[in-house]
Amino acid sequence: MLAWLCLAACERKPEPHNEDIDFVVNGRTGDSELHPSADIQTLRFEVFSKNKWTCSKEGSEVDWITFEKTEAEKKNTWKISFTLTENTGNAPRTAVFLFASGTLTRRVTITQSTEDPIFRTHTIGAYGVPGGDIIFDRERFQYSRLRYGERSLSFRLLEASAARVMTLSGLSTSMEPGMQFPVLYRVSEGGCTRILERFDVQVIRVRPPLVWLKKDDSTYFVVKE
Repeated sequence: MLAWLCLAACERKPEPHNEDIDFVVNGRTGDSELHPSADIQTLRFEVFSKNKWTCSKEGSEVDWITFEKTEAEKKNTWKISFTLTENTGNAPRTAVFLFASGTLTRRVTITQSTEDPIFRTHTIGAYGVPGGDIIFDRERFQYSRLRYGERSLSFRLLEASAARVMTLSGLSTSMEPGMQFPVLYRVSEGGCTRILERFDVQVIRVRPPLVWLKKDDSTYFVVKE
């Protein structure tokens, strides 16, 4: 019996090789999707392939996205860059790229969204906040910033005629799109705090001298760098 078991083990066939793992695009052995914002930007990922591979645009050519590849330091690996222009239209736009290596294919679908309505606001202030919007007006408000060390600053709007101060504190001194951090929103009148709220915000655009900070679709802030 022991001899028979040994013979059976020796005759066992090896596991079949999985060719899919020989071709990995955007971290996947299948299709993938990317959903960038409307801003000008560059999307980056890697292609791993043990064999020669190609990339082609499916459908008609478009002028809003360009493709570039460079060989990475790792063996059989390439760095991929898709550079997108700003989407100023009223609808999302899509481009599909086909990566092929022998009989293996991987599709990467890139759908760029339309501009966030928040970006249409170019006046500094607090929007969708408790107590109502506070929007900068040169005739009524004074604007200031207060820096705390090297990492934090606060943004203030002072309405002297009403003895009212709006303060947004906890801001980073060097803000870049994608950064997330908590801020403290405070409104004081006559030296007394009337509103005190904590918001988790994300930097969604930096266009010097303005920075857009978003809590959600209804609550956001526009500040100066």
